Amino acid sequence: MDRRSFIRGMCLGGAATFVWPTARFAQVPSDGRLVFVLLRGGFDGLAALVPVGDPGYEGVRGRLAFGRGELAMLDTDFGLANGLAPWLELWEEEELLALHAMAIPYRTRSHFDGQAVLETGLARPDGSSDGWLNRLLQVMDGERAGIAVAAGMPRSLTGSFPVDTWSPARLGVVGDAYLERLGVLYRADAHLHDRFEAALQLRGAAPSEATMDGRRGGGAAARFTPILRAAARFLREPDGPNVAALEFSGWDTHANQGLAGGQLDRLLAGLAEGVLALRGELGPAWANTTVVVMTEFGRTARPNGTGGTDHGTAGAGFVIGPRLARSAVVSDWPGLSSGALYEERDLRPTLDTRAVLKGVVAGTFDLTAEQMDRVFPDSRGVRGRWELMG
Repeated sequence: MDRRSFIRGMCLGGAATFVWPTARFAQVPSDGRLVFVLLRGGFDGLAALVPVGDPGYEGVRGRLAFGRGELAMLDTDFGLANGLAPWLELWEEEELLALHAMAIPYRTRSHFDGQAVLETGLARPDGSSDGWLNRLLQVMDGERAGIAVAAGMPRSLTGSFPVDTWSPARLGVVGDAYLERLGVLYRADAHLHDRFEAALQLRGAAPSEATMDGRRGGGAAARFTPILRAAARFLREPDGPNVAALEFSGWDTHANQGLAGGQLDRLLAGLAEGVLALRGELGPAWANTTVVVMTEFGRTARPNGTGGTDHGTAGAGFVIGPRLARSAVVSDWPGLSSGALYEERDLRPTLDTRAVLKGVVAGTFDLTAEQMDRVFPDSRGVRGRWELMG
């Protein structure tokens, strides 16, 4: 099997450094919703979306190489790790794009710089402090709102457009009488009172502590499912936000990464269950929702001496939702031979994260090219050609 057999029909690019993905959305409703899930730490895309059909795969991965029988195969070349096997349901329902050999445009192995580039949507880690999701809210037409379902404000949502935050952190129970007294104090300031009322509305829409407790338990799923269910509770409200940012840490697997059932696979299983829980909790609102899963960089092609992987370059990501006309693996696959690796150690990048995000934004909110270029400054040469259907 040669390199060309890996090139997916949804990619364009010629001799360009990055190819531009072309996906097809079935429709573009006006009430689209976008969920951006950031996996902080750089997850190993070669262990999540496994290129088992590459002739160099087993040799370069060594003891971290999966057997074909351990994977949930998407086609003859790529399979999902065992932990992501529940997503075969999404694949079969034409709701999954699996992206590979994808990277931010800036070459770095620094978590700080990589996350800064991914969250600001810029070509370098220095520049605007606004996040690309906040700029998206600034340029969108009509009613729009954003929420961070996280312990703090992710950089992707930071900016001049006001957004809300919600976290399930236990800070003690606040009684209604106390809130009423606070309301009297806040009435003296019109701006603060509006924010106070907005916070109360979030409190009413959020899952109760009892509901959250009922879903707690052992395993990775307890980290993901409650947060993703909570996000769905906000997004499904008729006047709820149409942009949400979530983040999960713990993907920096320098040691004991494992194979099926191992450390990384358990995290992937929690993520898979959480996304399916989000879909179920959204109910009818799922029809207008697109979920993007990305990380700041991939990991080294070869394992290190402690059974893990070190900071790399290109990796994998996912776009999930019913607007996709069909499921597909999207990759201009560079190969895993020694000569094909970036700096002789990493999967070589052929797909720009901004091309993917620009395509998702255009398909979800029907923005113009000018609006998309404002969301992703200095990216005119990176066009997401996501064609739409009827």
